[in-house]
Order: sequence, then structure tokens, then C-alpha cells
Amino acid sequence: MELSEPYAISDLIGRPVHDGAGRRLGRVFEIRGHHEGDEIVIDEIMVGARSLLKRLRGPSASARAISWTQVSEVGERILVV
Repeated sequence: MELSEPYAISDLIGRPVHDGAGRRLGRVFEIRGHHEGDEIVIDEIMVGARSLLKRLRGPSASARAISWTQVSEVGERILVV
């Protein structure tokens, strides 16, 4: 998948995320975005166990958010810089 193509949210949720050094950062548990006309634009991905806890416990839990602008590749895994 290239970054310029549209993504189904279901294709990104659960996908592993790695940094440029190959370290695993966790899996995508949530995606945040906004509307631009008829499209939804991804702003950030929520990664790791803390993101899952935030999803279950609500706003009081801390989570790791990675800006979509840091995503350099989407394939079997998501690579961030």
C-alpha cells in the first residue's frame, strides 16, 4: 500500500507498527482523523497497550499517539520515522 491511496480503517486496526530501526512499537488500536469534504483524513494512529487501555477506560488513561505525517510505509506492518 502506498501512503497516497485510501485506506479502510479495518485494514489498519491491529496492524503492527515499527520504527525506522525495526523496533516494534505495538499495534494500532485506534485511529483519529477529521472530515475534509466527503473524505476522512487520518491525523494520528493510537499504538500499543496503553491505547487499548485508553479505549477501554476512557480519557483518563494515557496513550501513545503517532502523527500520520510520521508514517513512511504501510504494508504488512506500518513503518514510522
